[in-house]
Amino acid sequence: MITQLPDKFLGTGEVKGIVFTKIDSNEHAYLFLIENFEAKTIYYEAFERRVVAICIDFEKRIYSETDFKEIDQKANDFGVWAWTNPDYSKALKKFEEITASEIAKDKLRTKNQNFDSQ
Repeated sequence: MITQLPDKFLGTGEVKGIVFTKIDSNEHAYLFLIENFEAKTIYYEAFERRVVAICIDFEKRIYSETDFKEIDQKANDFGVWAWTNPDYSKALKKFEEITASEIAKDKLRTKNQNFDSQ
């Protein structure tokens, strides 16, 4: 089972008070509207879809083999697998680029798996 990111949520920690609203998503990427009412700013974040195993014992670092969750980006992920832009059309273009790149990676992995099994 994979727990998905919510369609809308209020940020906590370093993004406390910021509202995140999912605009678009697919199996490879997300596009969120980010509203910071305190700073009176609106911008967009496009990022890769990332899935990790759920930790079931933090002290022993034991992770589930059957339960997973999607994660959102942190500050140090920007420029690596997440990007922000105040312009919707540029953010949408980045979302589409991420999607195309991840599809190409999937095709390459499938091709390599097929080659290895021969």
